Amino acid sequence: MGLFTEKLKEMGASVLPITFFVILLHFTLTPIPADDFWRFIIGAVLIIVGLGIFLVGVDLGATPIGELSGEALVKTNKITVLLLGGLLLGFIISIAEPDLHVLSVQVEQFTADIVGRWQMVLVVSIGVGVMVMVGFWRLVKGIRLRTVLWITYGLIFLLALFNSPEFHAFSFDASGSTTGAITTPFLLALAAGIAGLYEGEAEDARDRYGMVGLASAGAILAMLVQGALDSPGSYQQIDIAENIAPAYFLEPFTSSLSGVLVDSLLSIAPLALVFIVIHLGILRLKRQSVSRIMIGLFYCYFGLSLFMVGVNGGFMRVGRFIGAQLVLEHSPFLAVLAGFFLGMLTVIAEPAVHVLTDSVQKSTGGTVPRNLTLMSLAIGVAFSIVLAIIRIYVEDLMLWHILLPAYILIMILTYFTPDLFIGVAFDAGGVASGPMTATFILAFAQGAAGAHPAANILIDGFGVVALVAMSPLITIQGMGLIYKHRQRKEQQVAASEDPE
Repeated sequence: MGLFTEKLKEMGASVLPITFFVILLHFTLTPIPADDFWRFIIGAVLIIVGLGIFLVGVDLGATPIGELSGEALVKTNKITVLLLGGLLLGFIISIAEPDLHVLSVQVEQFTADIVGRWQMVLVVSIGVGVMVMVGFWRLVKGIRLRTVLWITYGLIFLLALFNSPEFHAFSFDASGSTTGAITTPFLLALAAGIAGLYEGEAEDARDRYGMVGLASAGAILAMLVQGALDSPGSYQQIDIAENIAPAYFLEPFTSSLSGVLVDSLLSIAPLALVFIVIHLGILRLKRQSVSRIMIGLFYCYFGLSLFMVGVNGGFMRVGRFIGAQLVLEHSPFLAVLAGFFLGMLTVIAEPAVHVLTDSVQKSTGGTVPRNLTLMSLAIGVAFSIVLAIIRIYVEDLMLWHILLPAYILIMILTYFTPDLFIGVAFDAGGVASGPMTATFILAFAQGAAGAHPAANILIDGFGVVALVAMSPLITIQGMGLIYKHRQRKEQQVAASEDPE
């Protein structure tokens, strides 16, 4: 019960600031119809409770499976088994990621099923699995992270030339959405186990970071490959008819319930199957440990179902409504300002971001304080959402106009940034683009794009997750340069004080 209370507080801290911001907008700039307003409140409660239960399940079930899987793969002492295990585990854990399911549903709806939900989930999960395998190979061979990143993003930029603007947004949004509440702790647990084995006595924390960043890159790669091979040159703009009133108050929640229950089962079942195979074939755990993990997986299933019902029932509908009303009835300045504060609230309230800032402070011995890291992340993400809103108003501003120079800067920074910060930066993209980005802020951008006469929902309504995932790559590496400068200055002072 104590663990559930803790997770409930974490999710409350994440969701409630956005909820209060919506209530403020409701009573000031964008009054929401009464039924939709109360559906939003119910949706927020379901998201808090659902994610709280889900994260308890992650702690009890998914993360131990990651640790045990890494241990089982290492025990085989065969690099082929290790790499294939990384491929399989990366694929399976990505399928269970809630944020990816939210994004894939939106893509399916707005492309009129041209890009199917499960098609996107499976393609992205294959990409994640491949890059987790590459991450394992990097650790075994002792290859530097920056080398793998340069090759990977070189391929991404090349593939982007053969993709439509719509697929640019889908692909880079997938990078942030695939590394969320379940994937991130699972991959970190795997990476820590593998890195610990191959680091030996000369353990270096830098190799424990970067796996999540590689998984994100795998999502982009896989989607761009699909887009290059099997994507129409253009899409008809599709609008979701939000103005159709539900037949009864709870219809938005109940109408999606059966589909959500089946989809959640399909998401969690592969992870349970892997655990059963590893348990029966290699580990032979005690009954108590098996029961604990299986209960954890049930919590994952139940929590994921509640989360998706809350998202579909009230949360995203109101996000779209507010985005549309700000564009239709107010100046661009107010829409941009609302986006800025949404970005600030998203990062400051995200529990995983606070874990990251504590980790950076600890890894640098306090040289880079957590408040400085948090402030940099918050400002970076806030301006990312500002850019997403500006794209809606500026007709010829495409997503790649922002991402291309930004990623060129990011890759240049990797040459000057300490290795530890490179791994942390690329992992942080998944941390910053959490559940609120994949749900409310994505819907907010879609609503704003749908309301602007010159905008296209498929091009301008997507891409916001990509921009949020991009900003930590710059800000955390900037922290690394500050740390490097301070460290060099301390060494110079110490040298000048040395009597010899």
